[in-house]
Amino acid sequence: MKIVLALLCIFCTVYSTHQLSSPEDDHYWAGVVEFSSKDKWTTTDSPGTYVARTLAKYKEIINSPDADPLDILVFPESTANAIETASFVPDPAEKVAPCNNLRYEPILRDLSCLAGTKQLYLVVNVVEKASCPENGDERPCASDGLNHFNTNVVFDHRGIVIARYRKFNLFGEAGINTTVSAEHVTFKTDFGVTFGTFICFDLMFDEPALKLVRSGVTDIIFPTMWFSELPFLTGVQIQQAWAYKNNVNLLAAGASYPEVGSTGTGVYAGKRGRIVSVMNHLAETKLYVASVPKIDRPQAEIKKQPTIKYTAAQMDNLKLKRDQIDGYRTMDLPLQKTDAYAASLCQNRLCCNFTIDYDLAGPVTTQPFYRYKMAILDGKRTFDGFADVFITACAIFACTGTTLDTCATRFEHGANTVPMFVFNSIELTGTFPGGEEVFLLPNSVDTSILPLEVDEIDYSEENVTKDGKPFVEITHKLVKPRSDLYSFAIWGRKFVQDQDPNAAVPVSIGSTLLVLVAAVCSIILK
Repeated sequence: MKIVLALLCIFCTVYSTHQLSSPEDDHYWAGVVEFSSKDKWTTTDSPGTYVARTLAKYKEIINSPDADPLDILVFPESTANAIETASFVPDPAEKVAPCNNLRYEPILRDLSCLAGTKQLYLVVNVVEKASCPENGDERPCASDGLNHFNTNVVFDHRGIVIARYRKFNLFGEAGINTTVSAEHVTFKTDFGVTFGTFICFDLMFDEPALKLVRSGVTDIIFPTMWFSELPFLTGVQIQQAWAYKNNVNLLAAGASYPEVGSTGTGVYAGKRGRIVSVMNHLAETKLYVASVPKIDRPQAEIKKQPTIKYTAAQMDNLKLKRDQIDGYRTMDLPLQKTDAYAASLCQNRLCCNFTIDYDLAGPVTTQPFYRYKMAILDGKRTFDGFADVFITACAIFACTGTTLDTCATRFEHGANTVPMFVFNSIELTGTFPGGEEVFLLPNSVDTSILPLEVDEIDYSEENVTKDGKPFVEITHKLVKPRSDLYSFAIWGRKFVQDQDPNAAVPVSIGSTLLVLVAAVCSIILK
């Protein structure tokens, strides 16, 4: 008996060595997983075989030594299962742990058990099945009496489902349903942080993403299968910009399949910038761990990790979508040195001012080099017909030639480009509509498909009133020289016009309709 008690005491001592961060701590430990989804779209195995293989990889990551210090761990969108292997998910109000409960599929049961064993908060994205109708939803049900949702499931450190968020803004996701209205899902943790969560394409909309921020949520969980687009919406680029503008901690876990444009994972500390991030040129499955300073502890030290940066030639393997650039009104940046070049562009009711100090690295060469255009857009775009939205933007972006159709493209196959333009400083200013129906942020990316660091920019907004209406005067500056700049912009969404069929579409000489946002997220890639 004494031996048994001794062994139990030893077990208790070992078991208690892993302690969650406390509410008093300035930091918490977070893990985000960039998970290769290539196998999901290329395998000839049965859906059940794929899920079993993926679950084994999930378990390997959770059980790895790198995961030992974690308080919370996040997996990406659309890598766990599919409609054929969908699982019921308990209502968080029921406080159910699916562990060993045969009502739920193995992906949910096993991860619930593991969250409890490892004593961590675990966030996974699954295809959920749910009996319908429910919650007063009067829409017709499918013949099998089931709805299917793209769902984030949050397990606490006991394995109990404490939050469930169903994606509201879908991107062509065949067979996936939405809730009647956007859910605002949050959950509290034992380490003193309340998180909100949404999924991928939700980032482009007011509901639920910005509504969560306005409610006071400072930490966001963001599983995604992002499809990057030049010049404004590559994965890490928009993640960092969104976190910076809202001054929130963003935990972004990305599905990895660069051959179709999918990558982008990171942990971002609001206006303090990215702690760790990656844009991959090869499919990857890897856990990234970060010590995250709590937003309400400005004194907390931030421990940024070395930048993971691939060459422009390596990043050629990352397929990138192209913005509908033909809708912008543009002006060429001259191929000649001036003291400080200044210009203005207007479209509809928006005017942008540009002040640019740059040097030319040498005489015009026969080697390929990026040219640049100043651009403005105040108009409408479509996301492949699945969502029509309004964009407002002032920008400088690169082109491979002299015509507009060469903009938002790259030199391919490792072309030996030369950095002709060296930007010493840039200042963009504009007066934009204000209020909650417009969302504006600083936006930049370089030729290696990474955003500029936050200490390389200076971004400010001042709210003003004109004719009784709210406006915001914005200044965005580049404050450190760059010779590898791809784009630099003030970028914004106008939500109120999304629903207005009579809203004006920009018409300008030499230009048609605009665009400016298109990251593409889909639970079923076709």
